[in-house]
Amino acid sequence: MASKRLQAVPSPTTAPSGTQSIQRVVMILRHLASRNREGLRLIDLVEALQLEQPTVHRMLKSLVAESLVMQDPQSKRYFLGQRMYEFGLAASQRFDFRSLCGPVLSSLARLTGDTIFLTSRSGDESVCLDRREGTSPVKVFTLAIGDRRPLGAGASSMALLSAYPLTEIRDVIFSNAARLAEFGEGNPQDLLSRVETAKRLGYSVRDLPNFEGIRAIGVPVFDFEGRPVAAISISTLTARLTGDGFDERLSALREHADQIRQLTAPPAGGG
Repeated sequence: MASKRLQAVPSPTTAPSGTQSIQRVVMILRHLASRNREGLRLIDLVEALQLEQPTVHRMLKSLVAESLVMQDPQSKRYFLGQRMYEFGLAASQRFDFRSLCGPVLSSLARLTGDTIFLTSRSGDESVCLDRREGTSPVKVFTLAIGDRRPLGAGASSMALLSAYPLTEIRDVIFSNAARLAEFGEGNPQDLLSRVETAKRLGYSVRDLPNFEGIRAIGVPVFDFEGRPVAAISISTLTARLTGDGFDERLSALREHADQIRQLTAPPAGGG
């Protein structure tokens, strides 16, 4: 199967001595994270980073030796390694936003019966932090925990992007145009118009292009000081997101987004 085209990342040429290699390694890890479900070939990373193949191969060998990256022996594709998972577990002890939101997401899943997603921003990408299943017999798993998408691709990501200033929204969409096209958003101007609409309404709606009969709705989540920190969304059958079903789910999303906002309030009497 032909590989998906990745957005080219200019090679850092003005970085201080000793930091260029670190920047390149970080770019490799970011690209692998964005495609970790299907993995990437060496040539995919060479094209994306615009570096010589021996250079990329040498860095990959070092990352594999440290278990930060693994290579599938059959497909020869690269994936994030076991040590990245271990680092994530260690980091989660300090960055526990997912744990904070967990009970709220479970409540929303029980109330609606649908699949709930929690998404946060990472640079110009969105990351699925958590997913909770409802009781509906039809399970909609459009995202797995850890999946990354360009900001604006999907209802949750679109809702998250809509929370930022219009100038920033435009910059993100047009700089990410190549990657957004891979996720069914081939017209940047059209996407910009829909994100502007989401900003005005306070929610986003998207019929999933590769999942016929599936619709998603998302709302941004703000912290206690009014800063966007995440988005929550519902993915379910289109028939469940029409008429009264739509209104009820939108109301539930907003209520639960506000519950998360309340949880970010500083402790009473805290400095």
